[in-house]
Amino acid sequence: MNIHRYLRTAAVLLAAGGLGFGLVGAGVRASFSDSATATENIHVGTFGISVSSATPGAVVVNAGGVHTVTYTAADIQSSAAASAPLAFTVTSTGTIPATIHVVKGVAPAAPFSDLMLANPADVILGNGAHQDYAGGIAWTELFNANQSQSVTVTYTISAVG
Repeated sequence: MNIHRYLRTAAVLLAAGGLGFGLVGAGVRASFSDSATATENIHVGTFGISVSSATPGAVVVNAGGVHTVTYTAADIQSSAAASAPLAFTVTSTGTIPATIHVVKGVAPAAPFSDLMLANPADVILGNGAHQDYAGGIAWTELFNANQSQSVTVTYTISAVG
């Protein structure tokens, strides 16, 4: 008799369980969904500079990442004091603003001097903006000891954005 009782209890539990699973399955038939997206698109601007010069005879190169102004003045033909000015311009060619920093090189030895008296202050240039600089070499009276001398001044330009 105990077996019948266990069987009856098991049958009732199985039936209740089946009914419970059946009810759960009936409630799962509806489904809901939703979706959304968030998108950001950016474009990085361009950055660059170019150099130019209004000094007659200056050779300007702006190609392949190289930017130079080179001026070789004519030979000095007199002992009188004079100068050979070099004007150059830095222009921002990109959409990203450029901070321009110009540093004078080593000053030439007397009787020669650099016409750019001090390192210029940094400037920030927007697209198409430019900054003019004036440098070059000056000299006082020359003597026999100065014959065949070569003198150079160099200005280093750096740009960061």
